[in-house]
Amino acid sequence: MSQTKRSPKKNATLGSGDIASNAYNNRAGAIKNLPVGPELALTNGAVQVQGLTANAADLRLAPGTLVALFNNAATVAWATMSPAAIATAPTGIANAIPLKPNDWTVLSMGENNFLRTSTATVGVYIIVDDTTFQVIPDDQAQ
Repeated sequence: MSQTKRSPKKNATLGSGDIASNAYNNRAGAIKNLPVGPELALTNGAVQVQGLTANAADLRLAPGTLVALFNNAATVAWATMSPAAIATAPTGIANAIPLKPNDWTVLSMGENNFLRTSTATVGVYIIVDDTTFQVIPDDQAQ
C-alpha cells in the first residue's frame, strides 16, 4: 500500500525569530496571547456549509481535505469516511467516529473521498490547508 506524505508550503513557514517578533507586545512588555484557529474555506466571500449528509448521498471531497464538523445537537453524532460510496448512515462506534454534542471535530480525509454523518444536525466545513500531497510508491516508502 502506498503512503501519502504531507508537506507544508515553504513560503508560509516562519522562523522562531519571526514568531517571537509577532508574539511580543512592547507596550505591555509581555508575550501576547495569539489564539489562532483553522481558516474555513470561503465561497463568494462567505463560509459555506459543504453538506448536511445524513439520509442523503455521501459528500464527496478530495483526498487529504481537512474538514471541520460541527455537531449542533445535544447528543453524540457519528461520522464515517471511505474511499468508496457509503451505503448507509453510520450508527455507532463500530463503523464511525463520535462527534461531541455542540462541539467541533476536525478530521483529515486522508486517502478517503466520501464522508457521511449520522444526522442532519452536523455541518461540514472545509478548512483551508496550503500543504501539498505526494504519493510515495510502495518500493520507496520508508
